[in-house]
Amino acid sequence: MNIETHRKRIIHRILDVQNEAVLDKIDQLLNQEGYVYDVSGKLLSVSDYMQEIEDILKVSEENDVYNSEAIRNKIFKK
Repeated sequence: MNIETHRKRIIHRILDVQNEAVLDKIDQLLNQEGYVYDVSGKLLSVSDYMQEIEDILKVSEENDVYNSEAIRNKIFKK
């Protein structure tokens, strides 16, 4: 069976699940999987990705953000 067929079978099985505990386990498992790459090329899990987003939002809410010129200076170490 190819991966596309396998994926579709799993999706159909998940759609039929009525037990919330089973859905929680599936959610937990998926959250442990790699999700996105960060700027350095490291694969982040969903939970790590969400933590990075929360950290960015927290800094943003505290108005401790850099403007474009400050970022440019930091990159080029002016």
